[in-house]
Amino acid sequence: MTLKNGLRTLAVFLLIFFAAAGFAAAGETAPAPEAPPAVRFAREEITEDVYPAVIDRTRDPLAYDAFRFRLDAKLLDIWFPNIANADEAILIYDGNVWLIDCGDQKAGKRGAELIRRLGISRIGRLFNSHPHHDHILGLQETDAAARVEELLVCFGEDSTDSMVKALKYAFQAGIPVSRFADGDTFAMGDGQVTLHFLQNTEPTLDMNNQSAQTMVAFGKRKILFTGDMEADGQAALVARVGDTLKADILKYPHHGKKALDAAFRQAVSPLFAVVTNQQVDWEGVAHLTAVGIPFAFTNRGEQYLHLATDGEHWICEYVQKESLRRTFD
Repeated sequence: MTLKNGLRTLAVFLLIFFAAAGFAAAGETAPAPEAPPAVRFAREEITEDVYPAVIDRTRDPLAYDAFRFRLDAKLLDIWFPNIANADEAILIYDGNVWLIDCGDQKAGKRGAELIRRLGISRIGRLFNSHPHHDHILGLQETDAAARVEELLVCFGEDSTDSMVKALKYAFQAGIPVSRFADGDTFAMGDGQVTLHFLQNTEPTLDMNNQSAQTMVAFGKRKILFTGDMEADGQAALVARVGDTLKADILKYPHHGKKALDAAFRQAVSPLFAVVTNQQVDWEGVAHLTAVGIPFAFTNRGEQYLHLATDGEHWICEYVQKESLRRTFD
């Protein structure tokens, strides 16, 4: 057999074989070769954030120095005037400026200084936690620095002499006065920052223990402002709404005078605390040290305590007065 005839015979044999196997049947085509597996590029998946929720730069200004907020991130800024034994906090978000308390006349002047340094010309809302002098009698000084557009209170008009004086000034200055109560929520700017109020109303509790509690929330982050509420009020609040009190930062109650109720501390589980004092070595400072909660004072020389969050992380830092040149509308 010649080579040519042999190749023809082999071709015929192969044709018969494939036809018998069904691959050459009418209306059918041979299957396409199997595709190779898809290429999977290995990529490390980050399962947890490499930065803590609270970045504390009050002790070490270079802590986590690689961390930066995104350039396009909206921030909630919270500023504390250089004050002791009085409360005032300035909240700034999305064009809104709100205050929680305004100190007394002395603290109000220091708060007014910070307000002017920040370039603030108007304060949309001023919430009063309770009408003791060191939380409300700075209203006139505050209003002189930036127009207060609304005062919100949660106690009766004649509950204290300080309330009577503050409301008299508000009436004379044309500041509208409104009420808020336990369970009320207010939203700042685009609504992503909220202030939720909790207030004990048990008649057996004194005014400090009925201070309005302000839970400020933005994204995953929270800070709880506690007014002057002490152990009895803390225990009452835990019994009622303990499962809602978790917060990253605690504005320590009553300027750090007393230790926290253990159940209240556990319910809040703060990672950081703000103490509106530094002049007196009260029980609260020893308590925070003993339980290992880092803290910062508001009365710290020529510095302001500043907190900022993008809803994912907090930065806590001191800012030198003379370096403060920010301007807010």
